[in-house]
Amino acid sequence: MKRILLSAIVLVFLSNAAIAQKKNARPVDRFVDLTGAIGSSQGTGALSYVHNWKAGKRKKWELGLGVRFTSYFGSNLYYRTAPAKLTSGKTDPTVLFSEDIDENIDSVLFPKAQINSFNLSLNFGYNFSKKFSAGLSIDAVGFSFGKKQSGIYYGNNFATGVPVNAKPTGFNLLLISDNDKGSLNSELFARYKWNDSWGVKLGLQFYFAEYTTDTKVQTTPGGDKNDRFRKKMAGVGIGVTYNFKK
Repeated sequence: MKRILLSAIVLVFLSNAAIAQKKNARPVDRFVDLTGAIGSSQGTGALSYVHNWKAGKRKKWELGLGVRFTSYFGSNLYYRTAPAKLTSGKTDPTVLFSEDIDENIDSVLFPKAQINSFNLSLNFGYNFSKKFSAGLSIDAVGFSFGKKQSGIYYGNNFATGVPVNAKPTGFNLLLISDNDKGSLNSELFARYKWNDSWGVKLGLQFYFAEYTTDTKVQTTPGGDKNDRFRKKMAGVGIGVTYNFKK
């Protein structure tokens, strides 16, 4: 049901965007891009559609919405306790500046991981010239899917591991730092257009990959139980973009 609902929202958004473009003379920037990123023992491939509206007196600023499909792969990596209320004891904006509570951080080792996420994205950009631009893209809400994986759960003292099964967390939601839920992608990039349609981009990609175990395998010293574990990837990304004619 979540997948059907979110897919319907995306379709409505795209339809409304097309209608608004016909009715409104405001300049727009519509493009698709294909991006690959590599981190440490992990990587992603992402396909996006972006609809930005140009703003400002000189129309150099852009902001808009988009949709992004990301496929994530990892091997032999530890996924740590995810919820902010456990990792830092806070859920307000100060979580960004809070230190971890080490005794609450447990891990699951997955020999292999693969997560597919489909999210609505928020997009911002600035055009330095007709050929050079920079942008920021952040996943906001969506869903994830993928095969169930087997892993080994370890407490924070890395005593004898316990076998567990887990699947990608189904619902994705952008909040603040460790308050985020599910698997979310974000990019900071620079783009060069060699003609009116085609361009290349280079940037940094940040991906939150999250699994939910079959049972609440973790119990903290305070008695809280947890079944969500996350890996944060920072990687270098390169991609190609195609702009639709205005």
